[in-house]
Amino acid sequence: MKLSTVQVRNFRSIKDTGPFQIQPFFAFIGENNNGKSNLLRAIDVLLSAGSGPLTRADFNDHESPIIVKGEFDFLSENEKKRWRPYLVANRLTLEKRVSLTADDRSGKEKLYTEFHGYRAEPLDWFLSLEKIQNKSKDRPRWTEIVRDCRLPDYFLEEGKCNKTIFEKGLRRYLDENEVKYDDPDLSTTKALGLQSYVISSLPSLYLLPAITNYEDEIDRRSSTSTFRRLMGDLSERILKTDPRYTELKSAIATVGSLLNKSATEGGNGINRMGSIGTVEEKIGELIRRMMPSVNNVSLNVEMQEIRDIFSSGVTLKVNDGVETDVLAKGHGLQRCLVFTLLQTLILNERDQLVGPGKGNSSSSKFERPIILLVEEPELYIHPQLAKLFYDVMKDFSQTDQVIYTTHSPLFVNASESANISIVSKKTIDDGTKVKNCDKSAFDGLGDEKLFKCLAKLNPSINELFFAKKVLLVEGPEDLIAITATLQKLERIRTRVEEIDWSIIPCGGKDSIPFFQMVLNAFHIPYSVLHDYDIRPDMTADNKKTQDKINKKISNLSRSRRVHVFPIRLEASLGLFDNHFDSQYDALVFFANPSNITEEVEQIISEALELNVNAKVAKL
Repeated sequence: MKLSTVQVRNFRSIKDTGPFQIQPFFAFIGENNNGKSNLLRAIDVLLSAGSGPLTRADFNDHESPIIVKGEFDFLSENEKKRWRPYLVANRLTLEKRVSLTADDRSGKEKLYTEFHGYRAEPLDWFLSLEKIQNKSKDRPRWTEIVRDCRLPDYFLEEGKCNKTIFEKGLRRYLDENEVKYDDPDLSTTKALGLQSYVISSLPSLYLLPAITNYEDEIDRRSSTSTFRRLMGDLSERILKTDPRYTELKSAIATVGSLLNKSATEGGNGINRMGSIGTVEEKIGELIRRMMPSVNNVSLNVEMQEIRDIFSSGVTLKVNDGVETDVLAKGHGLQRCLVFTLLQTLILNERDQLVGPGKGNSSSSKFERPIILLVEEPELYIHPQLAKLFYDVMKDFSQTDQVIYTTHSPLFVNASESANISIVSKKTIDDGTKVKNCDKSAFDGLGDEKLFKCLAKLNPSINELFFAKKVLLVEGPEDLIAITATLQKLERIRTRVEEIDWSIIPCGGKDSIPFFQMVLNAFHIPYSVLHDYDIRPDMTADNKKTQDKINKKISNLSRSRRVHVFPIRLEASLGLFDNHFDSQYDALVFFANPSNITEEVEQIISEALELNVNAKVAKL
């Protein structure tokens, strides 16, 4: 089961995102304070029990509910069976609504939460609570329905049935049997209720926040942190495959029987330690002296499940020259530890953790899938390690799902633009908006392999997703020329980004159309500057070739502007018979501002839409 579509309304900076697509490996990018983190937390709200961490401050409009709608795809056969009444074309659509309401008794404000979804009723009337209620003129006679319709014995308790018993039996019956359903009503969603049941059937969610004090995430006193929950998941998915797992369960059961009265022994506590019973009797005796109405007191020691022991009782020490608890290490190492746990989960899913034939792959399809939400995975780590983190997250998404926010070009790939969305917030009234990739922009793309190689070999290409405005140029020599020209014109001090432009060298004029397609797909503002490359002394074939690529760039630009050097950059600089052989040659030439001609100044100024009267303030 993977989350494939999301829509968020009335949550923090969000008015209404409209529906947007989510991939198994997916990034939200955009400027600060545009709402990227709010989108992750909205997904957390959808998959959390009850109202989760929501407060009044999370409502954009207090008079309207927070609504998070999610569509799930790629369901396993087991999941399809469980969710059969709620599926439309094998997809599950769920909507969570959280409203501010007044308590009937106290009048105090409280949060009311409800799941909604498209729900189909079983074809047979006696398998639908709604149809039973509609069919019965008076209160339904549940015991008669069970017997007349020959339903299994588990619909009865002590030979009788009421609505609660029937509902519990019906849930089991629908899980265990192939049942035919009516077509769901798509005109409106229905309240689902049973939130704990709904949540337990959805993917398990982990949120790795962008926090400054990372110790909170791995603190052993917090059983709900990402680190602790990952430890619990590892134990649940891995320990079950160990041949001695039954010994562990038996040992825990023995401890429980030594401390508590056993229900299987009629509550007599035959194996219970005598001292525990003595304490229980003494407490009862003392409280009866003060409150004679008390008959007895039962003392019960809460026993943890195996996954709970691992999620709250494990400590880790790391020896990096000095062996100390990981809490005493730096934030970078602590975050590395969480990613290491993710890698361990990946190995387990692929049956590579405990050796061939001994892993969990045979049963993993029945485990709850995981959705990992990560805020700014680039935090606390150097660039080389960041590349490895990116690989870990992408690897994890092969079996589960990763959704993250980032400000780093190292964590996006221009050749996989479907895995990226741009988050923006033009005004407070507009609220946060999400812009998916427009795949139609790639219609007619021929050599996709070339573009993938370019993106892989040059990570700076990915910077275009983070730019306000982009100028596409042929190569790095053009970037050097533009930077030097702007410095001469006193428009910038050091970088072109000072005037809200990013220059992307495309690796040759032939590659420019690939980048245009990406920018068109996300509606990112851009211009193009390239050499015209047609000279009178050229052969007809060469002229035809250059004319073809020039027209292709012009056609793809749509309403955006294309600027050209009349022949090429060198000719506009007066170097008619020369060509820059390397970036070094270009750096040496442009180190002397007097080498830059007025023609080059004019073309670059027009390409960057510069205000001729605006100059950078001198320091």
